[in-house]
Amino acid sequence: MNSPLDISEFEAFFKANYKFLCLTSFQIVKDEDVAKDLVQEFFMNLWQRRNEVNIQASFRSYASGAVRNLSLLYLKRDKKEQDKLQIFTEAELDEVYQDNEEELLQREHIDIRVMQMVDQLPADRKKVFLAYVVDGLSYAQIAEKYDISVNTVKTQMKRAYAALKAQVADDPLSVIVFSILFSEIIK
Repeated sequence: MNSPLDISEFEAFFKANYKFLCLTSFQIVKDEDVAKDLVQEFFMNLWQRRNEVNIQASFRSYASGAVRNLSLLYLKRDKKEQDKLQIFTEAELDEVYQDNEEELLQREHIDIRVMQMVDQLPADRKKVFLAYVVDGLSYAQIAEKYDISVNTVKTQMKRAYAALKAQVADDPLSVIVFSILFSEIIK
């Protein structure tokens, strides 16, 4: 990401990474609302500084590091959380972050594979599928948003799952990826 973001690119980054970054923050602050606020703060700051930010690594790595830092700063500022922060030594914190970094890299690899599979879907099917999976919209909300019938949404979802299953059948590693994707959707 070497050029300034336009609004559609920014929106795509937000939609693709919001839940992941909330989870990253939640692991540190242990408060869902605070985690959401911190992630929103990160995205607002990123938008305000979009012309000056130059990300050398992947966006997800940059964003997770920034959100992690915001979360730690929040803990330092919150007097109630000071006791929790003092429990850990510097070495223990480093160890926790190294473990999380490895998990993040594995998750990022899985996310990339899932998005490659989803990108192969036809445009309308992909749009409906992502509205359900990423945006968390119900079938009725998707139908209303795209001015189509609920039955069309159901059909597109069935076809999307069938196409993804077919891709999985050709690649044993994809079985794991698909099962992770499917478990995320069911939650």
